[in-house]
Amino acid sequence: MHRVSAEQVVAFRMAAHRLHERLPAADAVRAAAVCGVQDTPPGNAGVALAARVDGFTPAALEEAVLDDRTLLRLLGPRGAAHVVPRRDATVFGPGSLAADEESLREQLSGSWPPVEAAGWTAREALSMVVGVLAAVVADGESRTKGQLSEALHGRLPAELEPWCDVCDVHHVPDQLLRLAGTAGVFCYGWPQESRQTFMGTDIWLGGPLGSDVPAARRELVRRFVHAYGPVTPRHFAAWTGVGVAEARQRFLELDAGLVEVKLDGSVAWLLADDVEVLNDPPTASGARLLPAGDPFLAQRDRATLLPDKAVQRAVWRPVGSPGVVLVTGHPMGTWRARGAGGRLEVTVDPFAKLNDRQRTAIEHEADLVAPFRGRDHAVVTFTD
Repeated sequence: MHRVSAEQVVAFRMAAHRLHERLPAADAVRAAAVCGVQDTPPGNAGVALAARVDGFTPAALEEAVLDDRTLLRLLGPRGAAHVVPRRDATVFGPGSLAADEESLREQLSGSWPPVEAAGWTAREALSMVVGVLAAVVADGESRTKGQLSEALHGRLPAELEPWCDVCDVHHVPDQLLRLAGTAGVFCYGWPQESRQTFMGTDIWLGGPLGSDVPAARRELVRRFVHAYGPVTPRHFAAWTGVGVAEARQRFLELDAGLVEVKLDGSVAWLLADDVEVLNDPPTASGARLLPAGDPFLAQRDRATLLPDKAVQRAVWRPVGSPGVVLVTGHPMGTWRARGAGGRLEVTVDPFAKLNDRQRTAIEHEADLVAPFRGRDHAVVTFTD
């Protein structure tokens, strides 16, 4: 069995995520196609794409998402907001939705208990919400999430709109509503000032999403293994929220294209087409400021990237995670930013002492991030 080191794997994943060297300016679609780009909190997708695409700007993102619509903002894996290529919307939308009842219950997470208490199956509840939502968004109106939920009131069986103590109102359980978006019935539309809105996906795109969902499910697994390999079905289950049994089945469907490798004594799988690159991954150059939620940081075997548990806790927090600083392909610290007048104040907390060249590279990267935070330039403070 092929044995690989953590250092090889990290370098391979850097290349798979297009972080070893930037893509040309017109290749944002190619960058987003790797595994989608999570956009929570809103705006992070732009920072993540700027780390992968040369000269990428907020204007370029707006043009791609709102004007030519080569990129689409939708609720993808786990019902989270993602920016994905329009051509791959079925892969990252319906393709990431659980295929069977047990798996869908896993994906509903905290929204499953009220559905179960109402006597519905997960599939029945989702189908009902999707059907009613399709009728609601057919009018072509833009709605905030709250307005979308309000529009459902009275159109659904009362048991699918339980009382919410937090919101002080009856509404559809949050994850159930999100997964209706993942199913493809609605996507993000024109923003209303600082508020995000939703529209019917077929209206926004001028046509329906692709209909070959089984093929999309297979392709999603292939993208995941390429981006995060070597991996296991459990890693895919955690990334999508589907059940482990379904994740194993999806891996089986790729069986001919996978090879087993051993990483730190454990067996994992890699695309056969990626073995050559894994054996001799390209060298990464420069610095990158990855936002919290960046696709590269979504790798589930966190110890491969950061063996120190204390450092893991500093990077992956339950809430309020910082971004991560990469220099020549190595995690070198965390970063946070806040606006101050026309500048972005970036604080870098290094894992170890940085030299002058590394600091200069990080400062240059911070200036690239500033426009995505509505600022002209950045000022970087190092805490070491």
